[in-house]
Amino acid sequence: MMKKWAALALALSLAPASVSAAAAVTAPPSVVKVEYSQKPIHFPDQKPVIKDSRTLVPIRPIAEGLGFDVDWNEQNRSVVIKKGDTQIKLVVSQKIARRNGETIPLDVPAQIINKRTMVPVRFIAEALSYEVNWDTATQTVSIADKTPEKSQQQTAKAAEEATAVGTGVPQPKSEPPAAGNQPSKESQLVDSESISARLGKIMGLTILSVKGKAEPDSSLVLNIEGVNYEVPINPDGSFLFELVEKNLSVEEYTLAATRGDEEQTLEGKFTLLN
Repeated sequence: MMKKWAALALALSLAPASVSAAAAVTAPPSVVKVEYSQKPIHFPDQKPVIKDSRTLVPIRPIAEGLGFDVDWNEQNRSVVIKKGDTQIKLVVSQKIARRNGETIPLDVPAQIINKRTMVPVRFIAEALSYEVNWDTATQTVSIADKTPEKSQQQTAKAAEEATAVGTGVPQPKSEPPAAGNQPSKESQLVDSESISARLGKIMGLTILSVKGKAEPDSSLVLNIEGVNYEVPINPDGSFLFELVEKNLSVEEYTLAATRGDEEQTLEGKFTLLN
């Protein structure tokens, strides 16, 4: 009889621990939700993800939900987003987007995850011109139409809160972003007046060159149709990049120079040689 009571007592003492362990195992993971005007935006396959303390969202479902047309160019791995007179273009792996010719820096580059183009949620505020807020309690990114009285600075602060979901705690509105999240300083690392970009075609070959002057201790990357090329800089600051490709169709280029937290981005068109 005593043995039965002992077995029953042991079973009761272990029951709460077993229940707690089961609850810990079956607890659902945190899911980031996105809504526009208090209506949820559905993602058919790839969901928003948190990477390096930044929330990345699939751009097509969100842009189309906001009334934009989205086109994907597989050849140069770029996305063009259009609505009325507004056109935004971004290239995978680049930390910039272009809106009607204006350059917009991104805190992290666009990237492909499960065949979906993912962009930082801050891109929605800065490139698409919407208000973005983050609700910690519900793990929700809320998108709303920008009201006239809201300044760009207020919108940027709200977007910065939304990008802090990786820590689970949004940054207070009264405090500036952490130093590591500050955008790069725009500097004059490249002499824009010295740049010469030329393109010629002969016997089915495209021959192009880009030359100019830059700070010798800076790093230089030339982007042509979504492909990045590192450009060496000579000790005197001069640089020359040459490329020969078969039947290459290209008109524009992007030149990005960096040095520490300094950054300069230049865009231009090739001069066609007859």
